[in-house]
Formats: sequence, structure tokens, C-alpha cells
Amino acid sequence: MQSLLYLNEADVKPLVSVRDIVNYCEEAYKLFGKYQAGKIYAKFSPMVSYPTKVPHTDVDYRSGTMDTIPAICSTLGWGFWDNPIKHRLPSVSVVIALNDVQTGLPLALMTGYYLGAARTGAAGAVCSKYLARKNSARLGLVGTGSVCYYMLASHFGLFQFDEVSAWSRTPARREKFARDAKRKLGAKVKAVSSAREAVEGMDIVCAAVPTREPLIKNEWVGPGMHINAFGADSRGKQEMEPSILKRAKIIVDSLEQCKIGGEINVPLANGIIEEKDVHAQIGEVVNGWKAGRTSEREITVMDSTGVSALDVVTYYRAYEKAKRKGIGTKVTF
Repeated sequence: MQSLLYLNEADVKPLVSVRDIVNYCEEAYKLFGKYQAGKIYAKFSPMVSYPTKVPHTDVDYRSGTMDTIPAICSTLGWGFWDNPIKHRLPSVSVVIALNDVQTGLPLALMTGYYLGAARTGAAGAVCSKYLARKNSARLGLVGTGSVCYYMLASHFGLFQFDEVSAWSRTPARREKFARDAKRKLGAKVKAVSSAREAVEGMDIVCAAVPTREPLIKNEWVGPGMHINAFGADSRGKQEMEPSILKRAKIIVDSLEQCKIGGEINVPLANGIIEEKDVHAQIGEVVNGWKAGRTSEREITVMDSTGVSALDVVTYYRAYEKAKRKGIGTKVTF
């Protein structure tokens, strides 16, 4: 008789804080960097993504295992983007399976969107920790979805902001974002009517918009700014004008992935930049093998497509904490 631990959103959300997830993401980047350098064992499946016959839908699958995490993590995600309007249901649902790396037997089944969204936002905060100016006091958000919400929440644990501005195309969404930030985080956020207002004069800019038309203009980007570009995740997408990259120190999470679908994919294809213009992968910076920011006036850009290492560490650490505290439902099979 075998058993696994079932954890749902109500189990996990009170148990695992955003600050915990920031720590998990930093651990994941360190391990992923060691894997990229050939120092530890890891294997990751390609991410499989396809639409259904229902318009505006995505089905995603990915899996991976990595020393020193004793588990295989497999993630299934369903994006049904019209759900909130048509059915009053969440737009995204996720199921995660953790299996013992030695036997393959199931350890846990987890449902809910919180850990996935929060780990993406928290990854941005880790990047800012290593790449932004330490005294950064102004934060701009381009996009007001759940990833940007957790970008905001996770940055608050690392920086003291005097000013936060948020923009998205829909006025009602950005106003709601500002209200939610005040209610849930105690953060004073100004909902602004243009992307320019969310970028110009900021110390840190976090963007998470899956767009093919650059939203962030070169003329808005001043010396010393750090930009987390998290929205480009497939070929042809880009959030900023390529000329910004010509002025910036470029860091990526995975050069292999970013060449195909990250912020650098279009500029590379068009010959605006070359691979040698990429300064480092974030694992090299977090491990101290390459320098991050080296001057107060330097412009830094973090290009993130998302790596499975973040899932492997975040979901396993959440399971480990739940097991230790006796939270969840044991299911026998």
C-alpha cells in the first residue's frame, strides 16, 4: 500500500509565503547555474504547448529533475483566457505531480495557481536583487496580471519604494490592481494611463505582457535602470524596443531558450545584437561567477523565459514544508 500527499491552494497559500518563494527561486537559480556549468546532474523535458479547439486556450506540460532535489516535478497547466468573462472561473489551472527520484513512486499531487504565479514574480525579485541598484526607490509595472502582482509583493521584501506605478491596456484592470495592492499588501500603487508613465524615471521596471509590439521605448530608459522582461516566451514576442538592448548589459535565464523565444529572439534574428552581446546567464551571477551590475549608471536587462528549475525547487520545498507541518490530505493507492 502506497500513499501520496494531496495539497490544494487552501493548504499551500497560508503555508508558503512570498518571502519563502523568493528564497526558493534564489536556490533554484544557483542550482540551475551549476547544472548549466556541468557541475551537477539535471534533466528537463522540452515544454510542450498547444491550443485546444476552444479559442484563446493553451495547454502546457513540462517536467524536470535536478540535484540536490530528490524529486521529479511534472507540471500541467491549462490557460483558458476567456474563463473570467464567460464562466466566472479562473483563467489558469495547474496540477503538479512530484515523484521520488529513486523509485518513481508518487510523493505528492498539488493543485492551484498560487505557487506557479508567485514563483515567476519572485524570480523577478531575485534578478533585481543581483542586478538593480541597491537604493532603488521607484518601481514601474508594465502589465497588471498575477505575475506583476507577485513581482510587486516579492520586491517589497527586498527594496524600500517611495513610488510604484502600474500600467495595463485596460483602465479597469489597472485600477483594480492598485486597489488590490493596497488591500492585500498595504502598498500605495498609482495606476497610470500610459506605459511611458510606468517606465520613465523608474529604477526598476518589471514587464510581463505577451506582446509582439514593443511597449517600452528606448527614449524612456535612463541610466541606472534595471528591467525585468518576463513577457516574451515564444518566437516573435518582444516587450521593448531592440535599441534598448544595444545600450544594456543583458542577462538571460537560459540562453538556449531565450534565443528562441525570449526578449532577445527578435533582435538576434534581425542582426541587431549577437549572442556575444549577452553578458551572462543569471545562474552565473547568482553563483558569483560573473559580475552583475558594476556601476550606478549601467542599464541592465533580465530576459526570462522561465526555467523548470524554478518549479522543481519551489514545489518540492512547499511539499517538504507541508509534510513537516502535517498539512494536506494523505491519499492511499
